[in-house]
Amino acid sequence: MNTEKKKRNAGSKIAIIVIIVYLLLPLVMTLIYSLFQEWIDVMPTGFTLGAYTELFTDPLFWKAVGRTVIISIVPIVLCTVFVLLAMYVVVVYHPEWDKMIQILCTIPYAIQGVILPICVLSLYSSAPEPFGDRMFMLVATYMVVILPYVYRGIRNNLNGVGAPRLIEAAQMLGASKFYAFFRVVIPNIMSGVTISVMLAMAIVFGDFVIINTLAGGQFMTAQMYLYDVMKKSGQRTCAVIVILFLVTLIISACAFFLQSKGKDRKDR
Repeated sequence: MNTEKKKRNAGSKIAIIVIIVYLLLPLVMTLIYSLFQEWIDVMPTGFTLGAYTELFTDPLFWKAVGRTVIISIVPIVLCTVFVLLAMYVVVVYHPEWDKMIQILCTIPYAIQGVILPICVLSLYSSAPEPFGDRMFMLVATYMVVILPYVYRGIRNNLNGVGAPRLIEAAQMLGASKFYAFFRVVIPNIMSGVTISVMLAMAIVFGDFVIINTLAGGQFMTAQMYLYDVMKKSGQRTCAVIVILFLVTLIISACAFFLQSKGKDRKDR
């Protein structure tokens, strides 16, 4: 039995290692290509940090990264708040609305690519402020795009922790429904909310079609900067990809650190 268990554990470890290598290999190759001038043989030649020096000294690049982070955070925060409020109403007062909310939040799955921004632009380009403002349209469009992912993560975690039972238990101890939902239920699903937020940020952070259609050259983001660099230098393009990966990694690490810090404070 122990031998079979060891074999299964070894097989699992090997499978995990293979998957990790498979996922990291493209990034590693991109990093290597960004650090060398030529790669026409088996091994690259001409080590240089020129591409990174150009990027770190280019104010347009950092402005583009800053805009990307801002335009990622705003719709995600708004969408998460709205979904939590909607789920509060569904869980506490109207459980029969759950199927209708689920259908509504699944609709954006069917509206992908360039269809959504073109529809938004044609409908609201002549609308009065703030609906006709390009930034307003951009934030609202991103909220629609990430809605299914945020909703699904929050709903699954609410079902997993048994939100109605937690609220009933809190009410028996004298808490109000609002207090029970936001101070008892929400802290118990923060890990799922964080994962949903990270998934939504990855979707918004990597978008090019929507931002290019709605904002054009008025609001250059990192993806638009990357598109421009692709026409000029392959080495610099790889450097941009590596830096953007590090930025998203830092944001994810900060989010999970804050979550774990809040969990430790709660346990104390």
